[in-house]
Amino acid sequence: MKAVIYHAFKDIRVNDVPEPGEPSRGEILVRVRACGMCGSDVTDWYMDPRAPVALGHEPAGDVVAVGEGVTDFKLGDRVALHHHVPCMVCDVCQRGHHTLCPTFKRTRLYPAGMAEYVRVPAEIVASDVLKLPDDMPYEIGALVEPIACCVRALDRANVRVGDTVVILGAGFNGVVMGMLASHWGADRVLILDRVPVRLDRAKSLGLETKNSDDPDIAEQVRAWSNGSGPHQVLITPSKIPAIDFGFSLAGPGATVLLYGPPRKGELWAFDANRMFFQEITITGTYSAAPADIRRTMSILKNKVIDAEKLITHRFPLEQADQAWEITRAAGDSLKVVVEL
Repeated sequence: MKAVIYHAFKDIRVNDVPEPGEPSRGEILVRVRACGMCGSDVTDWYMDPRAPVALGHEPAGDVVAVGEGVTDFKLGDRVALHHHVPCMVCDVCQRGHHTLCPTFKRTRLYPAGMAEYVRVPAEIVASDVLKLPDDMPYEIGALVEPIACCVRALDRANVRVGDTVVILGAGFNGVVMGMLASHWGADRVLILDRVPVRLDRAKSLGLETKNSDDPDIAEQVRAWSNGSGPHQVLITPSKIPAIDFGFSLAGPGATVLLYGPPRKGELWAFDANRMFFQEITITGTYSAAPADIRRTMSILKNKVIDAEKLITHRFPLEQADQAWEITRAAGDSLKVVVEL
């Protein structure tokens, strides 16, 4: 079968690979129809140590075979797949940190989501495969996983009724969190970016924006947030200067959330005195758990947001390298989907 393989940075190929084989007990085999390209797929320091490796963890498709003992799924079911699943009973799971679970890190799809066929292990079949509503296209099903990461982020940032939320970055994740924050109860949401086309797209989706390169942007943000600074600052870029900038905008008692992962070993020197005396919470968020996946399916099913507008580029499998490059460029794209 065909699969997209990351061989090295900027070396993305569609290769012939062995089919994943018939499903064993508790497993299913899925014919992938659509898979999103994620920012992690285009991050060299994250991908290079794994290379060569199959790409894709945002797939949706059709069940084409079921293993012994599978009763919740049948041939022809249209499904969205999560690529990891926690055990739900270990110490970190019991404390709500499901994405840190050893089982979560161990489980995965075989070979990966951007392949013609994918075998889904029994642990994932048992708890984190969702059937698509009849009227939901595969490409919208492929949004379940990435939007669920944003759902988890809003919860981790403790966004509540009446809050003011500033989001750094008008890419897919920033836009989705901006669209959903009011659903969490936020009074006002502001997105900052420096790329005009990204700011224009966010505006077209009904979001309030400001240019982060404005010389007086800090004063603008303070005025926008009634003079005290925002209650939450959600930082989607992973670079230390962006993180430092986001921290500088936070108001007293605010939560600063790191959404994009900095490179391993990078250090951030921040004003610990300000963090202490202004009681600023600094936290991170990683991936999504089963509850986030299900909440996202409800959001999409009930059309809380117009998910169709999030997909800006579509490519056939044979042009997956172009899909990768468009995603890496981070220009006018939001979500790039590969259709199989």
